[in-house]
Amino acid sequence: MKTAGQILQASRTAKKLEVEDVARITKIRPQFLKFLEVDDYTRLPNATVARGFIRNYCEFLGLNPEHLLAVFRRDFDENQQGQIVPRVGTQPVKPASLWTPRTTVIATMTLIFALFGAYLFYQYRLLTGPPSLEISSPTGTLSVNQSTLEVIGKTDPEATISVNGQLVALDKGGSFSLRIPLELGSNEIVVTAIAKSGRKSTISKTVNRVDNSAPSR
Repeated sequence: MKTAGQILQASRTAKKLEVEDVARITKIRPQFLKFLEVDDYTRLPNATVARGFIRNYCEFLGLNPEHLLAVFRRDFDENQQGQIVPRVGTQPVKPASLWTPRTTVIATMTLIFALFGAYLFYQYRLLTGPPSLEISSPTGTLSVNQSTLEVIGKTDPEATISVNGQLVALDKGGSFSLRIPLELGSNEIVVTAIAKSGRKSTISKTVNRVDNSAPSR
């Protein structure tokens, strides 16, 4: 059911009148007319003034004042201080919710297109950008006394990986490992990942092999 304010606003809008047009003829201040249209009677001086404004507004719009005042009394009451308050069980008029089934569909479609766009961008990066490459072992510059060392890392599953020029097989997640021989002294380990686009990523590590079996002097 529409409130008195909603009926007034709908009638004014139907007649293509601005609030200022009504104010100029009825001599009611524009802000008071706006308070009437949104049922904000707490902004008016008192209940008597509110009823007078409603009557004058109705007569200007060609509405039945008694009918609209009855609608007004249905939703609002007057307290002992002469102020207008909502009747018990009557909630103040709330603005229409912006979250509707239509906005839900729009938000869902927007999210789907955003995810699809992100997926296409990821695929584009895979095809045109250098592959990701991580080496988890060895870390930093090491000194070891063993003859071999296991190189462990991860790259893009579609990339080709090599360690010191030796091709290495990848698992489904892009992880790889290869045990390589070490010579005494400094050993440079070069890991290269090459994407389908030909772009590559390279990481170099230095491992120093020491011989603990050599007699001390």
